[in-house]
Amino acid sequence: MTDGTVRSHAQGMAPDRVLAATGKSPDEWHALIDTAGGATIGHAAIASWIVGQGVEPWWAQGITIGYEQARGLRVPGQRSDGTFAVSASRQVPGEREAVLDRIVPVFAAALGSTPMSGRRGGKRPSARWTFPDRESVLLNTEDGPKPDTVRISVQRERLTGPERMPDAKAELQQLLASL
Repeated sequence: MTDGTVRSHAQGMAPDRVLAATGKSPDEWHALIDTAGGATIGHAAIASWIVGQGVEPWWAQGITIGYEQARGLRVPGQRSDGTFAVSASRQVPGEREAVLDRIVPVFAAALGSTPMSGRRGGKRPSARWTFPDRESVLLNTEDGPKPDTVRISVQRERLTGPERMPDAKAELQQLLASL
């Protein structure tokens, strides 16, 4: 899906940052992954192989996703399990847990149910809704870049196809805009 609903990994992960963090450009990594059998070994094996090359796991995941998209093994928004996900975020004034307490009722009303699980404390207090079709919504709060701000991020996960992505993304953006 390249209609702008989600960015490709290459659009979100600058080559100069990959080079600075790992010592290799994305194109260099892609060539190395090709020689390691990347087209057939699967996501977990690729990421593990990259970690084995001395790369931090976060960067290994990013490089793996970039490789899979570049080689046509995955489209933007597609997860390694074949489902799709979209996300949206917004910054608001406040404190993590207080903001979560304020926005969970808004999402619960819009989604038609209370969260199935949640996490208090830590860096990312969260709430999760899971639906009978296995789709889910994960809502996280974390400290924003400025003092006394919170970054709200929300993902609609396990979408069964890319055709669901535009509507799901629009719904998330609308909910965040209403806060």
